[in-house]
Amino acid sequence: MSKVLYVGGQIKNIPMLVNTDYQVEYVQNGLIAINAVQTQEYTAVILEDQLPLMSVQRLTSELLSMDKTTPVISFIRSEERREQFLDDFGHGLFGWCEPEKCSSEELVTLLNEAHRFHDFFQRLSNRDKKDFNSIGYGDIVGVSTLMINLYHLLNQIKNKDVTVMLSGESGTGKNIIANVLHSKGIRRDKPSISVNCPAIPSELLESELFGHEKGSFTGAIERTDGKFLMANAGTIFLDEIGDMSSSLQAKILRVLESGELERVGSAETMKVDIRIISATNQNLEEKIKKGEFRNDLYHRINVFPISVPTLRERKDDIPITAMFILKKLVKKHKTKSRFISTAGIRALKAYNWPGNVRELENVIERVVLLNDVSVLGENEIAPLINENKRDQISTVDTVQTNESTPRIKTDEIKEPASIQQAEPVTTALNSPILNNDGNIKTLKQLEYEAIIVGLEITNWNMTLTAQQLGISRMTLYRKIDQHGLKKNG
Repeated sequence: MSKVLYVGGQIKNIPMLVNTDYQVEYVQNGLIAINAVQTQEYTAVILEDQLPLMSVQRLTSELLSMDKTTPVISFIRSEERREQFLDDFGHGLFGWCEPEKCSSEELVTLLNEAHRFHDFFQRLSNRDKKDFNSIGYGDIVGVSTLMINLYHLLNQIKNKDVTVMLSGESGTGKNIIANVLHSKGIRRDKPSISVNCPAIPSELLESELFGHEKGSFTGAIERTDGKFLMANAGTIFLDEIGDMSSSLQAKILRVLESGELERVGSAETMKVDIRIISATNQNLEEKIKKGEFRNDLYHRINVFPISVPTLRERKDDIPITAMFILKKLVKKHKTKSRFISTAGIRALKAYNWPGNVRELENVIERVVLLNDVSVLGENEIAPLINENKRDQISTVDTVQTNESTPRIKTDEIKEPASIQQAEPVTTALNSPILNNDGNIKTLKQLEYEAIIVGLEITNWNMTLTAQQLGISRMTLYRKIDQHGLKKNG
């Protein structure tokens, strides 16, 4: 039976833990708690809302400075504690519970997470423990079983100079994992360069990666080093490598095999010593079967594959992830939000988050900006989640409608005998393809307007906009660049 230390309660037990696998030991105040933690091992320490002799904030800080491997959980009962919560969370608080609103099952789930993370910590060497904090690994947040498995893999290769492939849905945090891999690795003191492959038009990506000579193409007014040379001796992160053209894939393969490259427009071969971390949200094996991705490159970049779990697969990580995001946003926007209620957390956990952590961050930021309140609850959070659900349903319906629309065969289209014989269209004067002067808009104008409308409707969600327009995401990025479009703000 696992032991839990309970500090400062008016009664000496926690009713929600009766008849569970957790044995509760009670102490009256923080001074006795510090002594207890120094002499015994506990799965977790639960602190009451108010404590005698020592404040909750100070005791949280003291306990974690002594031993960050023992999770500290706070009971939240008063408005005062809700106002203070983000500061305690910043000190390394593992979790929280509102006893009047939290169920026994929810508290046991939280303690089970604490137990797993505590056991994981105990198996680490003292040297490895330094890379972890109370809720994750570096800037990665999560304490679920799936995240612990991920940490095992990261810990295995942090001192190995190995090529890594991160696979997972968009928004799962592959870029954060790549940053942590570099910052904890043997090249940590060398450059780290990130390249979002589909965000750069394909005709410019080669120059972006390898550099170019002056005059090698229109606009090349001077010689420029590419990202590979900038990252020499360090790490380059190629995000969404599956969107890369076959010609560029061959050049990436050459860098991996021989460490050689040339600038665009140059015959000079240069050597680089570089670690490549790649990421994709696509099934590269399927792309290989379709001839869209090189098999030899796949095996070169897939030396150490890591699958990044989705947020819906690890919903128990939502509370600490949401609070971690809230802390950043409060600092960014200077708002008074300090706490997410139990009902608010339940609303977050009830949603499947197809956009993963990126979507969660987007929703919480909108909640913070729209609601100038200290406690974010179900009334503030649920409407924005429901709005996301409606948007996704609308997008799916649109895509399905487009896919089910019968296609006209080209041999069924009949040309009019002459332009004069074509029947006039009575609604033509009101058509959106006409300018105010009655002249037909150019195709470039129509394309520009369609992209602008699509981006505004989806709030610049590239995936949804590309689906609405019936083009690939890479083509959308290229069109945005061609039209010189930028998001306001």
